[in-house]
Amino acid sequence: MPQANRRNVFLVVAGGNPSAERHFEDTIQRKRTLEEVWRFLPPQEIENLSKIYHSSNFIVWGAVPGPMNESRWEKMAPGDVVLIYNNGRIRFAGEIAAKVRNRDLARYFWREDEAGGTWELMYFIVNEERTDVPIEKLNPLFGYQPHYRPQGFSMINEAAVSNFAQNYGDILGVLKTLERGEGLIHVPTRKEAVSERIDERIERVPTEHDEMQWRLIRLGQLAKCDVWVPRSDQPKQYDGHQFRDFVLHEFHETLDVPRSVENIDVVWKFGPYSIKSAFEIEHSTSVYSGILRLSDLRAEAPNSNYPLFIVASEDRRRKVFDELRRPTFSGPCLRLNEVIRFLGYEKLREIDESSKNAKDLR
Repeated sequence: MPQANRRNVFLVVAGGNPSAERHFEDTIQRKRTLEEVWRFLPPQEIENLSKIYHSSNFIVWGAVPGPMNESRWEKMAPGDVVLIYNNGRIRFAGEIAAKVRNRDLARYFWREDEAGGTWELMYFIVNEERTDVPIEKLNPLFGYQPHYRPQGFSMINEAAVSNFAQNYGDILGVLKTLERGEGLIHVPTRKEAVSERIDERIERVPTEHDEMQWRLIRLGQLAKCDVWVPRSDQPKQYDGHQFRDFVLHEFHETLDVPRSVENIDVVWKFGPYSIKSAFEIEHSTSVYSGILRLSDLRAEAPNSNYPLFIVASEDRRRKVFDELRRPTFSGPCLRLNEVIRFLGYEKLREIDESSKNAKDLR
């Protein structure tokens, strides 16, 4: 599998002894601030972290140097997944944002162990999700025996990770599904996936679609997200704002972040991979085009938990939900009638006009 399409998954034990439990409280349960690390890191690393976290607080973890730990830490890259295990359960899951080897910063966060060493192989985590999943539920999905217990700092076999991604997709979504006690949906193969292509006439005022895209771009930035729009839309502008100046220029695809996302009208992301929301602005006479793009995304990532939105004029709300109830879309695999939400143009304008900062938006 090409490196660009693969993400490593690391299992980290955060607990089991008093110092590890204390560290778990210090830098995972309780987030830390960029101001705390300024005096320990060079300006370029501070700038990188500030850009990644949009100047927000973060969680961080580390490992004590040693041949095995150093080998695994060296393999870590931004976008890789880390699962944090504590007392028999996966308590947190997130993505690697950046890593640094810094003894002084590690000592500031966690002091030293009994041998005078410290956890200087540090990695910053983004898109963290609190979870409460017994390890027995996750183990078989990665080829482990149900009662396997991770030790220290380990990396899950690459073939097992690839198999997981091909079968289930988004690991953060899988954890949330397991936490709710729901059954997992297998990602269909290309041959199994139902594809429907419909010729349709587009009726729209060209600037209205652009207006909605711009408002979603602005609100995404206000929510401290990175924003993606299709490459063909990036040269567009609205009200003097060039889209390309406010959106991501590079799309990161992996087995659990499907290529179909690239064609969605607006996608809110945080970090290289994790999707926060996806929006389709619907103008077609049949309201099929946006639903089909979201159905492609749902078919490729059926266990994902991020919200999907159809954005359309209020007088089309009933039409949208009538179409979502079709068996093609409402069947047990896609369940689009349950996961797609409707956002009217006027409501979007109201939210945008009234939101002057992130607090207003929340």
